[in-house]
Amino acid sequence: MKTSGNPPKAKRPTSYPGWAGTLPRRRATVLVVRDGAVLLARDRGRYTYMLPGGGVEDGEPPIAAAARELYEETGLEATALRYLFTFPGKYNDHHVFAAEADGDASAQGEIDSLIWWNGQDGDGGDTPIYPHVRGILDKAQESGGWRA
Repeated sequence: MKTSGNPPKAKRPTSYPGWAGTLPRRRATVLVVRDGAVLLARDRGRYTYMLPGGGVEDGEPPIAAAARELYEETGLEATALRYLFTFPGKYNDHHVFAAEADGDASAQGEIDSLIWWNGQDGDGGDTPIYPHVRGILDKAQESGGWRA
């Protein structure tokens, strides 16, 4: 039973600037699709891929965070961003945006790998993707934001 109106505090250290430690954290999540493949990013030292994006700073609109995080992680400059939906999660509430972006993607900052994933795994291996990413992609596909 909840005894307080305050959101729970995270019990793990974080490196997210501007985050007060309450869960779920607001996250701008960006869907970039080219030639039928979606851009996925992997944090340095991690095994599993996610969609580009990151924390929404205090007072920052989620759409601005989406553009900023896309550039910080991939070097891509958003030329258009369209809000799709919010995807709730245990750790993050994802404000999901479809993006058109100029340039060639390259891993930047805390990102050590980027891949263009077509939603299909081959050669007997599965692309390691967080479960919430599959949920976001499924919902985006239902709403017409991405096609595998």
